[in-house]
Amino acid sequence: MRVLHGSLDVSVRGNAAYLQARRYLCRDPIERTIFSSLEHGPRHIHLRLNSSNDDSYDPNTRTIYWDPCSALRTTGGGRQSPALGLGHEADHATVSAAIRDADIVRRIPAYDNLEERRVILGSEQHAARTLHEAVRHDHRGSCYRVATPTSR
Repeated sequence: MRVLHGSLDVSVRGNAAYLQARRYLCRDPIERTIFSSLEHGPRHIHLRLNSSNDDSYDPNTRTIYWDPCSALRTTGGGRQSPALGLGHEADHATVSAAIRDADIVRRIPAYDNLEERRVILGSEQHAARTLHEAVRHDHRGSCYRVATPTSR
């Protein structure tokens, strides 16, 4: 069974985690805009939860993969919540395909590509500061388990 949030579908099992993360992230104005686009955009997007530290976006299937209990320790030693990982992937999912596709092929050391740099230094950094989480200066880090999507 799936729950529809406008143009976003989430499993019934994962809906509570999604709502907790969305409520937390929407305290940031940029994330609020991203989630509005995610839920009210022209393209249908799927959110698939997992427990394998997989936070990613597949533009071919328009699927966000998210582990709601996988937090990130940055290379600087800071911590980011799983919710911030969802916000990061939501930005990838809601940017125009032309921008995302052009930026993915442009390689940038430390960030892998220009698209990752755009998200990390843009919406992710803004939300991290608003929510008092660590900011990243690269596309690296190590995952660790937490109890809830907003835990660090």
